[in-house]
Amino acid sequence: MLGVDKGTAYTKTSKMICFRSTIRKLKETDIIFNGDNKIILEYEGQKYIVGEKGNYSTDLMKSQHSNTKPLILLAVGLSYPNDNYISTDIVTSLPIGLYSTQKKAMKDILIDSYNEITINNKRQIIRINKVEVFPESAGAFYSQIEYKDALIIDIGGLSVDTALFKDKKLIKFSTYSMGTMKLYSKLANAINSKYDLSYAEWDMEDLIKDGLYIYGQPVDMGVDNIAFEHTKEIIERLSLEYDLKSIKNVILTGGPAEWLKKYFMYDIPQIKTLPQGQFANAIGNYNIGRVLWST
Repeated sequence: MLGVDKGTAYTKTSKMICFRSTIRKLKETDIIFNGDNKIILEYEGQKYIVGEKGNYSTDLMKSQHSNTKPLILLAVGLSYPNDNYISTDIVTSLPIGLYSTQKKAMKDILIDSYNEITINNKRQIIRINKVEVFPESAGAFYSQIEYKDALIIDIGGLSVDTALFKDKKLIKFSTYSMGTMKLYSKLANAINSKYDLSYAEWDMEDLIKDGLYIYGQPVDMGVDNIAFEHTKEIIERLSLEYDLKSIKNVILTGGPAEWLKKYFMYDIPQIKTLPQGQFANAIGNYNIGRVLWST
């Protein structure tokens, strides 16, 4: 049984597999060297390159994305790299605001399916037996056992999903289209405009970590101001629906949680992060599956 979180920016599993959710057809002009770390996926007679910087799905309707099934199959295959035949049950997730309308469609593309894939020349047969779909952010709550009452703020690629729990019961939830890739787009636009450059969203992670250099000299990217403004916009939306002052446990999760925590703390000083926050939904999905199917 496997927990899978097919995010807009990254696909993750409960076995700590993580890769970019970008996929494109392999071209005849592509050059692949021995020792390359590229992921080459063959599925339904077509070869793809997965995980390079590039295009990603720009809406939250994951059940309708053509890349959803191949990316989830790839995640399963990479989670069991030594197996030629994989028979598994899956718990995956959807943005919490779209969960009720998209759940059935998401299950239908995966459940009771027999699939053949090849990952970097290794052939695998994958049989998906049972499928359950759970809301993002709510899944992250079940990755931990410390809190019974908490507001989860899950920062994804396109969306910010929130889930309020009382005594482990979900009582309120929301989805906002204010995820990390939109923040990265703001940063890229500001940097490109200021310094006459051509960076894209995918470049921002490395620039935030390593800094920006112009003619060999470090320069200010304005990251703090833009990240602070973006988190303020999220908090303003949260404040319309939740009494943030009175919620004891506010938990920030998702890939950029540790980085963004300091900006959230200006207005939510009690905010905390989860360990392995990028994998919180995948781990929570796995824990849900164990309860559902008593494994």
